[in-house]
Order: sequence, then structure tokens, then C-alpha cells
Amino acid sequence: MKITLEKYISTWRNKWITSHAATIDDFIDTFESLTKQFRQWKEWGIKLNDNNGVGDDYATFITDDMDVAIKAGFMVFIGDDREIEYLITLSGKEIKVPEEKLRNHKN
Repeated sequence: MKITLEKYISTWRNKWITSHAATIDDFIDTFESLTKQFRQWKEWGIKLNDNNGVGDDYATFITDDMDVAIKAGFMVFIGDDREIEYLITLSGKEIKVPEEKLRNHKN
């Protein structure tokens, strides 16, 4: 029997990254912060989805580890309910994040 792991995704849009920048230092701070974040994601095993280029201003990051997805902030809210957080899978499935996992990552 083959076990299939869920692949959790986060879609990243590049368009508005520096929209708040008023000085060159703002640009530097923004890109240094992003560099730090992406290096951390790489250490955690997060990868850029092979089937998704970044030419259209969007990038899809992927991991098969729910704990890593939570730690990296992949969670989303769906609809008007701001109490329940979900992870979205590569296949489009919405998975409710178990409360105990959220508590573990907030401590």
C-alpha cells in the first residue's frame, strides 16, 4: 500500500512587496527580511513548486510537513470565519488545522 503525503502550499505574490517603500533603506530592509525568511524556509525543507514558475508574478511554495507549513505561516482563513485556520493542499483540498497543532506553534 502506497502512502501519499499531503503537500501543503502557500502562494506568494511579488507585486506589492515594496509598495510601502519611501526610501532606498525601506527597499533594503524589505529584501533583507525576505532573504532571511526564504533561507529559513529552505532550512525547513520548503521548496518552490516545480510546476509553478515565477514569471507570472506568483510563486507557489510547497511542503509535505504540516508542522513546517504551520510554522512558516501557510495557514489561511476561508470565508468570514476568522476562528478556524486552514491549510490548502496542492490538489486544492482545504484542511482544518488541528487546534493542538496551532497551540504547539504559538508557544
